Amino acid sequence: MTDSSQPSAPDQHDERRLILVVDDEPSVRAMVHASIRVRASRYQVIEAGNAVDAVEQARQQQPDLVLLDVALPDHDGFWVCRTLKTDAQTAHIPVIMLTAMGLASDREHALEAGADGYIVKPFSPRALLEELDRRLP
Repeated sequence: MTDSSQPSAPDQHDERRLILVVDDEPSVRAMVHASIRVRASRYQVIEAGNAVDAVEQARQQQPDLVLLDVALPDHDGFWVCRTLKTDAQTAHIPVIMLTAMGLASDREHALEAGADGYIVKPFSPRALLEELDRRLP
């Protein structure tokens, strides 16, 4: 099991659950990755830094869950969520918004876009792991 800063394609025989982390800030992706690394025997992380790459990776890699920021450089996370949830190939993938946008209206917008959950940054690594464990039994 190699642990590098660059995500690699998942091994077809790997039993771990695949999580796609989408955030344009490398430091946030690194923090999420570090939080999940505690359960490296259970979860594997791939990353995307923009909306188009996120949709492409979701279609190609078929992750078990997507952690999705709202503020992305090309399209917002609501667009990504709607795109994933309206595509038969990716509609089944749970999407958890992981964002600094903490207003009730932001949560409502995420739910309207099809999000399955909402975590506000800064997040607790423990709370993130609990959410992953609950969603990916």
